[in-house]
Amino acid sequence: MIAVRRAVAEDVDAVRQIGLTTWPVAYAGLASEEFITDGLAQWWSPEVVERGIRTGLTLVAEENGVLVGMTGLGQEEGFWVMWKLYVLPDQQGRGVGKALLDAAVAALPAGTSELLLDVLVDNTKAIGFYEAYGFGEPLRTPTRDLGDELKWMRLAL
Repeated sequence: MIAVRRAVAEDVDAVRQIGLTTWPVAYAGLASEEFITDGLAQWWSPEVVERGIRTGLTLVAEENGVLVGMTGLGQEEGFWVMWKLYVLPDQQGRGVGKALLDAAVAALPAGTSELLLDVLVDNTKAIGFYEAYGFGEPLRTPTRDLGDELKWMRLAL
């Protein structure tokens, strides 16, 4: 059975391993090798993962004592943003992502009216997952320019 809980400092290595395992698979054919290599270094270093657990809202999905997925949320310009949602490739299609997303929404502060995320415009698998959950076009977004390769999505709460 999949259980979702808040990550603790002792989860840093396991959370990092989810990213290091999932990123190359998730972005193969969608992004350059340079993007993948740079992203792994920038967003999955031990320091960045530890800081996300310590200062943000990081949740992990666990089954039989093994972490199989994670999500990370934080704020940008007053918006709640889901920065990461990754499930180990061999665990996808089992409801882990939905369980993480359900828990992420439930963990947001009372009165939160929306959750944003950014996604590669060519990542049709992820976009389909988010649309099936209820994400759509945002009414407003942070001012950060996403360029042509990313787009914002919004879940009204």
